[in-house]
Amino acid sequence: MNMKNLKFIALLTMFVFGSILTFAQDIAHIDFNKVYDAMPEYKKANDDYEALGKKHQGEIEKIEVSYKALMEQAQKDLQGKSQEEVQKIIIEKKYQEQEQAIQQKLQTYREAAQKEMLEKEKSLFEPIYNKVKMAIDAVAKRKNIKYVLPENMAIYTGGGYDLFNDVKTELKIK
Repeated sequence: MNMKNLKFIALLTMFVFGSILTFAQDIAHIDFNKVYDAMPEYKKANDDYEALGKKHQGEIEKIEVSYKALMEQAQKDLQGKSQEEVQKIIIEKKYQEQEQAIQQKLQTYREAAQKEMLEKEKSLFEPIYNKVKMAIDAVAKRKNIKYVLPENMAIYTGGGYDLFNDVKTELKIK
């Protein structure tokens, strides 16, 4: 191998390794859950969201209790009766209409609760997600990082640059 080829191979090797090192410095990772867990406003938003969920669950349980009570009363009223008497009692006490009304109320409430939960989730968490994204963008720009990967999405992050502390500082989290 002559000296010209050796210089070319050495230069090519330096270029390849230099590119790899430069590329490696362009990538960082972050654990979003760790960031959110460190944010007091995230904890408050989560608590508010869970409280709303518990409120709705309580209301749903009340409706279900009234449905169960209606079914128990109907069973008690119809027990031991002839087919003719059962039909008369069902019509007289309007059990079917009451059952349908309760089921409709339950379905309507569940749909409204689900809609409210989605709206609440968006109003509580979207500003927090945007704030974290802006902090990551600012840190990445300052550090000349071109790619930030979520830790849970990266196949391997062995020792790569972790943005957590920089983002935490950017967000002024203690």
